[in-house]
Amino acid sequence: MLARAIEVWSPVRTERSTMTNLPSAPLADSTVDRLAAQLVDARSSGVPLKSADAAAVPATDADAYRIQSAVTGKLGRRVAGWKVGAASPSSIPNCAPIYDILSAAGPVPAVASTGVELEIAFTLAHDFPAATMAPSRDAVTAAIGSAHIVLETCAARLAEGMDAPARLRLADNGINLGLVIGPRVDNWRTLDVKGGVARVEANGAVIAETTGGHTSPDLIGLLTWLVGHVVTQRGGLSAGTIVTTGSWMGIKFVGTPARIRGTFPGIGSIETTVG
Repeated sequence: MLARAIEVWSPVRTERSTMTNLPSAPLADSTVDRLAAQLVDARSSGVPLKSADAAAVPATDADAYRIQSAVTGKLGRRVAGWKVGAASPSSIPNCAPIYDILSAAGPVPAVASTGVELEIAFTLAHDFPAATMAPSRDAVTAAIGSAHIVLETCAARLAEGMDAPARLRLADNGINLGLVIGPRVDNWRTLDVKGGVARVEANGAVIAETTGGHTSPDLIGLLTWLVGHVVTQRGGLSAGTIVTTGSWMGIKFVGTPARIRGTFPGIGSIETTVG
């Protein structure tokens, strides 16, 4: 991945301290609650949260996930899907819940400058209840009901946007805004992620095109990690849940309204109006 936006966003990279190898103490429950309340307020008021005013900046993915769960609880929202990605094939993935699953027919809510990402998502055909052990890759693969071309829309509830600390963006549900579902991909078992072309157009102009641009091309591996994480730490998954597996070209911001078309040549395309 070459562009800066790709490097910092797809997925959310987490900073590692060069000063100490000592593990960070978990955030106090009260701090998690205060930061979750700040993020919920930013959503409802439309006034982004400044990093300097945040109750804390999570030092670990685990604390970011605690904040995500607290935000979900305070909003009273149902988690309809998940996003997962990794900075490289050898990196530990990270994830965030998605609340809004949208049809390409629209309308697709947006802000003045909205990020778009072209991805492949999978639906689960049966439940994965909470458990102490993660299911195997074979079990997860057998549970795939369908694959789809999707567009993820993104907008931070943080004043610094993409320049906010990485784990604060992760706590902000990975700055997810929504997920737009496109056509089925019937040949998902043989997708050429490492060599596949992905293209995004806005109002008829190409704004991004990559070949083999996914940071971690084992999509089933990412899906398997996500299912294991949610099963063992977040209460399990229900049938029908959709999991999107990361951008093939990073995030691209567009002024809205905009007509967006995402294409995987030889596979299919998705087209929608954002905003």
